[in-house]
Amino acid sequence: MLSRASLLLVLFLLVSAPLSVLAEGTSEEPLREDSEVSETSLSEQERLALAASHWQLMPEASMVAASWKPSTGLLHLAGGSFDPTVQSGPELPVDYQRTQDMAHTGMAVVQLDRPDGTLFDQLAKKYDLTVLDILHDEGWLVRLPPSAPSVFQELSNEEGVRWVGQHQPGWRVAPSLLVQPAGAKALAIIPTPDLSVGGYAALATDLVRFGAVEASCDAWMCHAAVDPNTALTLIRHLAHDGRILWTEPSSELRVHNALAWSIAGVQGVANNATFTLDGSGEMIAIADTGLDQNHPDLAGRVAATYTQFGLDPSPADSNTGHGTHIAISVLGNGTGDADARGVAPAATLVMYALEHDPTGTFGRIGSIYDMLRDAEQMTARISVNAWGLNGNYGQYTADARSVDTFVHDRKDLTPLFSVGDRGTSGASQVSSPATAKNVIAIGASTTGATGTPAAGAVVNFSSLGPSLDGRVKPDLVAPGVGICSGLAEEAKNPAGPSCLSGAHADGNSYYMSLSGTSQATAIAAGVAGLTREFIREQVGVSSPSSALVKAAMINGARDLGTPDIPNAAEGWGEVDLERTVLPMDGSTPLDTFVDDKKVLSPGFGLLYSFSIDPSHGLDMTLAWTDEAGSAIAPQSQARLVNNLDLVLVGPDGAEWLGNDFAQGFTTTGGASDTVNNVERIRVAPGTLPAGSGDYIVKVLHRGGTQQDFALIMSAVATPTPQPDLAVFDGSILSSSENPLKNDLISIRLAWVNQGTSTTPSFDIMLEDTTAQTVLSTATRPALGPGMIDSYTIFHQFTTTGTHTLRLTVDTGGVVSEMNDDSTGTNNNVWTQDLEVMALGVRVVVENDDGSIPESSEDRASNAMMNLDVRNDSGIDVPLSILHEGTGNQSVLISATMVQIPVPGRDNFFLPSPDLWTRSFNESTSFTLTAQGTTEANKSMNLRLEDIDADLTTDPNNPRYVRSGTYVLEVTARYEYQPTVAHTQRITVVVEQLDQVQVVAAGTSGLEAVPGSSSVFSISVRNTGNAPAQYSLDCLSEQRWQVMLGTSNSSQLDFEALNILEYLPMSVRVYVPLVSGGSPAAGETDTVTCYVTSMTDPLMNFTESVTITVLAQESFDVHLKDDNGRVGPNHLSPDVAVDSGQQVHMNMTIENTGNIAIDLDVSVLPDNPQWAIQVSHDDQQDSRRILLTMGAGESTNVRFVFGVPLTAEEGDSNGFTIRTERTFSNFRQNITTLVVKDELGISLTPPLNNHIDTMISDVFSYGEFVVRNTGNTNLGLTWTHGLAPDGWSVGFANPTVYLEPREEKVVRFGLIAPPQTPISENAFEILIQVNATNDGRFVEASESVNIGVVSSAFGNITASRSGEGILQGISRDDGQSETFVIRNDGNAPLSADMTAVLLDKNNQERTDWSLVVSPSTISELAVGATMDVVVTLTPSEDVARGGAVFMLNLTATSGAVSSIQYDASVELSTGSSGLFSILPPAASGALVLVLLAGVVVFARRMKSSGELVDDGASLVAPNTHTNPDMLGERRDEALNLGSAVDELTSGEVSDEEIAKAIMQSMDLPAVPAGVPAGLPPAGLPPSATVPKGLPPAGLPPARKKTLPTLPLPTPQPMPAPQPVIAPVPTQGPPLPPGGLPAGWTMEQWQHYGHEWLNRQG
Repeated sequence: MLSRASLLLVLFLLVSAPLSVLAEGTSEEPLREDSEVSETSLSEQERLALAASHWQLMPEASMVAASWKPSTGLLHLAGGSFDPTVQSGPELPVDYQRTQDMAHTGMAVVQLDRPDGTLFDQLAKKYDLTVLDILHDEGWLVRLPPSAPSVFQELSNEEGVRWVGQHQPGWRVAPSLLVQPAGAKALAIIPTPDLSVGGYAALATDLVRFGAVEASCDAWMCHAAVDPNTALTLIRHLAHDGRILWTEPSSELRVHNALAWSIAGVQGVANNATFTLDGSGEMIAIADTGLDQNHPDLAGRVAATYTQFGLDPSPADSNTGHGTHIAISVLGNGTGDADARGVAPAATLVMYALEHDPTGTFGRIGSIYDMLRDAEQMTARISVNAWGLNGNYGQYTADARSVDTFVHDRKDLTPLFSVGDRGTSGASQVSSPATAKNVIAIGASTTGATGTPAAGAVVNFSSLGPSLDGRVKPDLVAPGVGICSGLAEEAKNPAGPSCLSGAHADGNSYYMSLSGTSQATAIAAGVAGLTREFIREQVGVSSPSSALVKAAMINGARDLGTPDIPNAAEGWGEVDLERTVLPMDGSTPLDTFVDDKKVLSPGFGLLYSFSIDPSHGLDMTLAWTDEAGSAIAPQSQARLVNNLDLVLVGPDGAEWLGNDFAQGFTTTGGASDTVNNVERIRVAPGTLPAGSGDYIVKVLHRGGTQQDFALIMSAVATPTPQPDLAVFDGSILSSSENPLKNDLISIRLAWVNQGTSTTPSFDIMLEDTTAQTVLSTATRPALGPGMIDSYTIFHQFTTTGTHTLRLTVDTGGVVSEMNDDSTGTNNNVWTQDLEVMALGVRVVVENDDGSIPESSEDRASNAMMNLDVRNDSGIDVPLSILHEGTGNQSVLISATMVQIPVPGRDNFFLPSPDLWTRSFNESTSFTLTAQGTTEANKSMNLRLEDIDADLTTDPNNPRYVRSGTYVLEVTARYEYQPTVAHTQRITVVVEQLDQVQVVAAGTSGLEAVPGSSSVFSISVRNTGNAPAQYSLDCLSEQRWQVMLGTSNSSQLDFEALNILEYLPMSVRVYVPLVSGGSPAAGETDTVTCYVTSMTDPLMNFTESVTITVLAQESFDVHLKDDNGRVGPNHLSPDVAVDSGQQVHMNMTIENTGNIAIDLDVSVLPDNPQWAIQVSHDDQQDSRRILLTMGAGESTNVRFVFGVPLTAEEGDSNGFTIRTERTFSNFRQNITTLVVKDELGISLTPPLNNHIDTMISDVFSYGEFVVRNTGNTNLGLTWTHGLAPDGWSVGFANPTVYLEPREEKVVRFGLIAPPQTPISENAFEILIQVNATNDGRFVEASESVNIGVVSSAFGNITASRSGEGILQGISRDDGQSETFVIRNDGNAPLSADMTAVLLDKNNQERTDWSLVVSPSTISELAVGATMDVVVTLTPSEDVARGGAVFMLNLTATSGAVSSIQYDASVELSTGSSGLFSILPPAASGALVLVLLAGVVVFARRMKSSGELVDDGASLVAPNTHTNPDMLGERRDEALNLGSAVDELTSGEVSDEEIAKAIMQSMDLPAVPAGVPAGLPPAGLPPSATVPKGLPPAGLPPARKKTLPTLPLPTPQPMPAPQPVIAPVPTQGPPLPPGGLPAGWTMEQWQHYGHEWLNRQG
């Protein structure tokens, strides 16, 4: 059984972590008095519940104003501290100075009047500043924007800015490097924060170029190895490089093990934890030598092992085994041996291996920032770093700054660093990065293990603090002696002896024993993980900040030995998990209150109110993750940026300040801490009397930027929201510090509710205790917590001297407060002395007669003065200085600069644009005697002169005083009592004088020819006394174009002109081109220009100029023939003519000038044998005529050219037609007439190249006009493009022959498929005509868009198939037949159904009864069908013989469709028929006759709703028309068989044509190829129509079906009239065998003629 002493020893050594640092065996240790626990036995769950029940969140806090930390005015640099307003800074070698460093780097230092980070943030946004570093005390190192010079000056003038200056290159280098640059083997270099990601690689490259042996960079750190020979050059470059913030010597990393303290054995303890905390849910990151990933104590809990930040890619712990030992100390689960179980056995691990396995060198690649960020991304929230730099001890290094930057950015990760094992080397030996502000720096304490010092002390090898800037370091200590923990299987040189049981496969022990601050850091990290787990799971803070974990561990730490925390050995004490989670005073558990991540702005604070019983003691800790400290300050300078203070106010008003400690506990009388970012208040139990009292906890922000914090308090306490009205410095604020007697002043009264609840309404009172009068009372409304209220009164003091004013808040005592006249410290009364001057001086502006104004109104009126701007450049101000005191006084009088007020802000002034002098006519220092004596007052004159004004040098062009309102203040004061003073503000108003000088130049003799311009100028000079803007507007009397300057406008606004500024403006007037002879030569136009002012409505300057039109000789000629204009020589084609032809041409001549001209028109032929006639009016000649034309006139000259009858093909004659004004001014056209055939064809499409179609069984047409534009006859061939599937298209009457200049109309028909949607452009189709003559050809084509309009069309189909469905109808019963109606249109169908029987004469038969049901169709949808039943009933006397049944569908627009069948009644029944009485031969003959009739009749039968012929004749492409002999052409066209590029069985080829003609002519055989252009033969084939070609005009013989229903035969339509093409009157003889098969005579004659023409 373990003794109770052993159990308490475990609790003393972390309680929750039974490590093998406590070995088997027992050792009695004396119990500390404050460690006693209740004898009542509690289970683990009960103790955990008890601890959790005493934790709660802080109550709501109220916001109050906080006083600022006093400003020192100093800037602290590594080379020394200085006041920049009086000193130039630390001295530097010449090579490290640069006068204009800001121009090279953009770096500047900005110092404020106080450490107001909020104000600085506003300045940074306003001026686009980039913050590079913080310079303590009130400075910032910034980078200015590109407009640095102006920003530099403007920043200096900002309110709240104390100084702005240069930052010297040498200030960015550690002083030791300036003295001994070759003394450092490596450098740590901090790049500026604004260096972009892409800049780090470039910087590393430049470091090598500057002289580094090797270099690497990331966002927070650069490392460079240094060659002593190039060190000086390298450091000089670094100092002058604007990308680098700081350079310092660097050291190697070293793990912290005190190997001399090996342990032989330790005490045994029970393997149970007091609380059920095991680290579950916590990810812990460890950066160390490596890890044995197969160690049984870590099985299944290693999330990842990374090597990217280490010195080699191996994660193995192959040398000392240090990393594995640390990892199992933190979170081993004791699988190998339960006594070696780590502190957080259920936590998960992510490991970063940093050691170089081959050499054992421990180091890191990259910045700590990046490594911590990677761990944070792996969800680690505790980071264990049992190592540090082997050098730079106690310093705030680049590594320390990098850690601080990370934790400030990512506030949830808590890094722990060991302080090192240099305890015997003296003070301030803590290794970096443990010197960082935002880490938990861990030292080592004893464990009492065998052969080691007793537990309860700091071990002597643990490095001592503080940091060099005075911060408490270490933060905590933890057991670090003889820690038995994991040994890596691969460790070749274990750092300590083996311990406990269990061995690896190779025989090495599972565990070894080590001592050092590394081991202590591992223990503390485990406790940090359990603390965080407790806060998460039991307190309910889901994501506790690093500051809260740190505050909780410090708040629960145990003061080792004699109470003396904080100290350089243990910091705030030894970690103690039980005291952290369940603090006790004996058997009394304490309540714990926490607040986390609250944000404070500088100058404000938060107040928490509690009812506390202090007899049980009190522990309170405030911690915050501060911004990174200055990189360039001296190591002795505090690195604190945001200065928070922790204050406890007792019921009696006494205050305890954070970190004001004596003998381990808080005392009074000290000062606020301005160094640490952890503040504690600790009150020992029994120190204060028992009984609850009202206490206030304050967290005050004394300066810096916005900062969040964590606060934890343990005490027997209850939150007590309570108001607390308080007055403060500034509660009484008068408008004048030293008011004069009888002056009316304002007094502002203010107070604050610094409590935590809202007050009721209350009264205030202001008293003048000197005069024993009440100046004001008021009742104020309720005031919320943290709110400030104010009240302003106005008062005149009638007596002089010191007046003591007293403000009392809550005069009736209605507010129950934390502090007032009955409770605590009375903070409801504020007194302030106000000196009312009896001995005063006053300065006034005299009256016009020199007398002194008596009333304040008169004095104010006299101070408003007007300057006579036209006659004076200054003003005299007559002043009287009045002594209103007693005795003789030496008086000084002064005047400020003349300024101008900011519009809308009367108390803000800007420098005057004009420069003014101020001069008094007498000395400004004089003596005045007592009031009432003859020398008590003094008169003097103040002359204000605008030195920019000048009225005398050039009286004709004076420079006046600039208009505006000017202000200056004249102050009279006692020379030896400067607070006795009076200031008179004088306002001088200068009226605005609007004057301008306008000069016109170049206005005489303006002239221009039409189409050109002339220019003059108007210049404007502002001779007024204020900037002015002018407008110039020029108007032409004849509305000619006027352009001002470079614009296209005749009206233009000048840019604003300053005083005496001059601007010329060109005015260009354009003479229009001649039209109809105008403008005539000598004609003029008047242009009037007006200059007006936007600021002076009375100004109107006018200038008129005249421009004269010069003479312009020009003319145009245009030659035309019958086909239109004949182009210029190089463009006009030859004109084809025939022998004996007369060619007529007209030449239009137009005088385009503005004067009359004489012209000589002549024609010169190349061949004078051709007849020529030239005529004009009554003139006529064979070669030349003369004519005179007035300006703008136009006339025609006619030419007739006779082509000789004897001219042959190819003869030509060129005619040069010359129209001449002068020898150099002429127009000439050369036209050539050539005797030849001219082929030309034109095709004109329908309007807009568009054809609309309807869904129907008849064609919709578009008409094309074809014209022979040549002079010879043409044969035509028609083709068209392919139409979409289902469309029927074709030509109705394709003309195949045209005479010269003849034109005809050709129709192109289309039938849309059923149900085609309405469309403006269903498709596009090309129509082409080829024209040939004698082997030559031309063509024309047009594309047309095909549209589909709304169409009503119904398809009628019999439900039964067969042609005889209505034959043989019963005489008795009749017959009913069902027909299916389908809407094949593209709109809903409404129509009527009718049926009729017709006889052979198309007359309706009356001996039948027909019934249609239903007879009406209404809104039948597109594609929908319906059944219609027709009942046919013959009458009793029905006549025999066939009838035609027709079923018609008729809409409102007319007939839609119909279907017809042959109908007949059944023969009479019985044997008395005809055959019974005829002989067999006669019967047989009759049967044959009937059969023949049936065949004929059957050819006319229609069995489906096919398309109906519309009467026009359609011919397929490449087929040709012939005279319609008894409808043969219609029959031929109905059987389409020819198509483009195809030859079907029914055609006759070109070769067949040629062969037949040669046979008839007995000509030699034709060539193998028919001449190009000869069309294929014209007989239609019998084959099926190719896809896309249209059907002919009548239905084809073959039956076609629609997709679903069979179509009935449509009603035949009348035959179209034939279109007969003209043919030549003469043709070749027939061949011996007669016409070729299928040819007509017309075709033979036409194509034979064509063929012969081609053969010549």
